Amino acid sequence: MMLPTRRLAIVAVAAVLASCSGGILGGGAPPPTLYTLQPVSEFPSNLPAVKAQLLIDLPSASDSLNTRKIALRRNQLNFDYFADANWTDSVPALVQSLLVESFERTGKLTAVSRETLALRGDLLLRVELRHFEADYGNNDPVPTVRIEIGLTLVRSTDRSIVGTHVSSATAKPKENQTGAIVAAFDVAAREAMRDTVVWTLGAGK
Repeated sequence: MMLPTRRLAIVAVAAVLASCSGGILGGGAPPPTLYTLQPVSEFPSNLPAVKAQLLIDLPSASDSLNTRKIALRRNQLNFDYFADANWTDSVPALVQSLLVESFERTGKLTAVSRETLALRGDLLLRVELRHFEADYGNNDPVPTVRIEIGLTLVRSTDRSIVGTHVSSATAKPKENQTGAIVAAFDVAAREAMRDTVVWTLGAGK
């Protein structure tokens, strides 16, 4: 009398495993497409040379932006993410890498690097990510990409503040499509980072 019951149990377990394999082990939605952004390569011709070593802090950001997901807003109270796309790194790490490379490309500093405990520099750039999202406003069918970066330049010797600044930029995608929106992020990010470079070199000279 026990044999049919055991057979039913085995069949039930097999059915559960089969359903799990479809949702967890295989099948399901494809992984998100990964996107990155470009560093700045073109600068004003009158950039000043600064005889200093610049360290760039890992940008601070709210939990909503401290992620690899590409953020969007439907309104001022709603924060969401694109389901089919991710950045190649978390937004703070991505911005830090882009800033380091952008400053390197100027050739106007003695050296530039990420801030670590092992390195000592003359100047430290603290960065706060305030906006890094595609904003749909009031049900706008095509979003506006908004980027805003708060900057504080600190002299490492005495930790005194050299100056503060806000770099911001917007860009409008050609269409409400992920690739076009990422392209708008690229335009806005390079504009904000170019302003960051210009202001930092001017303040640090």
